[in-house]
Amino acid sequence: MSALKRVGLWCLEWTLAVAYGWVVIGYALWLWLRGALQQSITRDLPPDCLNDPNLGRHKYVKIEQNMKLHYVESGNHENPLVILVHGSPDFWFTWRKQISFLNQEYWVVAVDLRGCGDSEGPYFRSHYRTAELANDIAQLICLLNATSAHLICAGIGGQVGWYMAYNYPHLISKLVLIHSPHPYVVRQQLGQNWSHYYKAGYLYLLKLPVLPEIAATLNDFGLIDKIMKPLLKMKVIEPEEIEAYKFVFSSRDTWTGPLHILRALDVSPVDEEEPEPDVITKPTLLIMGDADPLLPMETAYRSAEFVERITVRPAPGPGYMTHVSRAHQVNETIIKFLNEMPWKPLSPLEPTKNSSLVGRVMGASLAAVSNTVNKTSGALEMTRVFPGGLVGIAQASFKAAESKLGLD
Repeated sequence: MSALKRVGLWCLEWTLAVAYGWVVIGYALWLWLRGALQQSITRDLPPDCLNDPNLGRHKYVKIEQNMKLHYVESGNHENPLVILVHGSPDFWFTWRKQISFLNQEYWVVAVDLRGCGDSEGPYFRSHYRTAELANDIAQLICLLNATSAHLICAGIGGQVGWYMAYNYPHLISKLVLIHSPHPYVVRQQLGQNWSHYYKAGYLYLLKLPVLPEIAATLNDFGLIDKIMKPLLKMKVIEPEEIEAYKFVFSSRDTWTGPLHILRALDVSPVDEEEPEPDVITKPTLLIMGDADPLLPMETAYRSAEFVERITVRPAPGPGYMTHVSRAHQVNETIIKFLNEMPWKPLSPLEPTKNSSLVGRVMGASLAAVSNTVNKTSGALEMTRVFPGGLVGIAQASFKAAESKLGLD
């Protein structure tokens, strides 16, 4: 990308940030003039649902820089470990419908990311990059004396899962992603159309200091009400559970960590000279919402090109809170995926650069075949499992083709 284009994009992003900032200020003034600006209610005691013993035990662990991470664990320590990673703004409680389901067969740990919920977090936004968040999860797995874990991630938390699959493959057994396409695909999607700058406007608003935190607290934390409104309309969330969110995010400071995670997210356009990422070898389940105008189902198909074994499941609606709105279906899909027979990597190395092209070619072909078949059956599933290994089959196919063409 040329220097001139970079400068142009930088100017555009900050122009949008300032514009959205003025919109927020204007809206607040309009509410105040109408007398419709509600004061925040003081919440001194947590709702009972936050202390539900059926959800598990609240624990803390110290990681690097003497930082405290909070997590809720449930289930037998002898069972395989499952780490639940929430999105942002969110905290461990988002997994309440998964904890009580998975703890029968797994040791479930729902963690608060740094700066979220009861976990401590640094002040500066530069300390909330995906690499730092992933390092926290890696340390947590090691401090729990586990050799590896299944990772289940939602929304922005999925970016942590992708990063760990590339950089900590020895700690990941299987990867479950809820509405979180591959980071490379997300950057491609956001950068390919100017309209996406409007659709992702809130990300540019977050470039501004302090104002987003203030905006989140307006009208007795009206942002939480706005996020939860679709779930309330579907009758999949109780008013007490919304109060739990307002208790946890009850001051401006409690919003800084979650918003820093969004601020540190890499949404820069993909450079034309930037190499494509390698193919990861971890078995992956991607549950994708089918009604997100910013990240449509197409991004799930394109993400399949960078995973050697992947299953893609569509879910009605925008997707990010699918584990709450469609908890039963999501739980059944996850448990079936996790309980599948243990497997061996198809590639000799993790990750392997030599199999990247092969994996992508086969991935694109299989994605197209699966899409065609499942349009008639009403369900989408792309699972790449072949006797003898996918890479071996692909290489044999290429050799046969070369032989016919006289290229060997």
